[in-house]
Amino acid sequence: MRHRIGRLLIVLPALLAIRVGAQTPAQTPAPPQPPATDLQRANALFTQGDWQGTLEAYRALSAKFPSHALSRFRIGVALNELGKPVEGEAEMRAGEQLGIGTTPAAFRIAQALAAQRKPDAAIAELMRSASGGQAIAPSAIDTDPHFASLKSHAGWQRVLDAFDAIARPCMHDPRFREFDFWVGDWDVRATGAPAVGTPARNNITLEENGCVVMEHWSAPGGSSGQSFNIFDRSYGVWRQTWIDNQGGQHDYRGNLSDGNMVFEGDTPAPGGKPGRVPTRLTLFHIGADSVRQFSQQSPDSGKTWVTAYDLMYVRYKGPPRP
Repeated sequence: MRHRIGRLLIVLPALLAIRVGAQTPAQTPAPPQPPATDLQRANALFTQGDWQGTLEAYRALSAKFPSHALSRFRIGVALNELGKPVEGEAEMRAGEQLGIGTTPAAFRIAQALAAQRKPDAAIAELMRSASGGQAIAPSAIDTDPHFASLKSHAGWQRVLDAFDAIARPCMHDPRFREFDFWVGDWDVRATGAPAVGTPARNNITLEENGCVVMEHWSAPGGSSGQSFNIFDRSYGVWRQTWIDNQGGQHDYRGNLSDGNMVFEGDTPAPGGKPGRVPTRLTLFHIGADSVRQFSQQSPDSGKTWVTAYDLMYVRYKGPPRP
């Protein structure tokens, strides 16, 4: 009996291997590609704007390699540039079917449709191009001579806004504008202190295409520091990282609450001791020209809280300062 079981244990893996192998589908070989030298020659003509040469070069390649998407697509581009937009559109759509990406395909198809005096269809293709997510500068679209006839169309600004939202997403996502009330040049003193003597200065700027609220702090006593504030879409929260000229590094996360920016995080333990201290930081939006920054720390891991500092910001309205 043990002998028969042993034979089965030997035979079964072999049978399973045969069965699995029989069920594995045959791999479809990749379609043949044109030689690199031929593609380079055709691309050089395309880059130079030699549209007749481009048409001939890519037609020769497409005849030999009918499934080559780029050749078919650029035949369409060349036809449109040679004043044959209807034929060009058909070839470009065929190229897209073979694998050209949505953004470049729809963009060039829009050019052909604009040449055919089909503004609604051209606008629709431009919006489809924008949906592909590839960044194209709105200025490049606005100055493209192919689209001159579309500028009076009601949807033209919508097209420019759609591409601008790709190139500068933070300027179009309202969550990135929640902390703009802090942007400006501010005189800063302790809350309740009289407005005498030289105040600290905090210059808050919008940087990196409106993605970063950047803090530049300096005080008469010599302290200085910066913080980087950004809405982190991956977590759905605001994040602040502060660094200063005394080696301090603070980390916060938070969100807008009742118009105020409320952070929680941790800061270095006082006196240069090792470890971190739980910290709360709130920036109260009091008015257009006034912000209060209030910080608390917990020396006992969140059981009790003490004030770390309490500052009042007044917007500076004097002559420009360096």
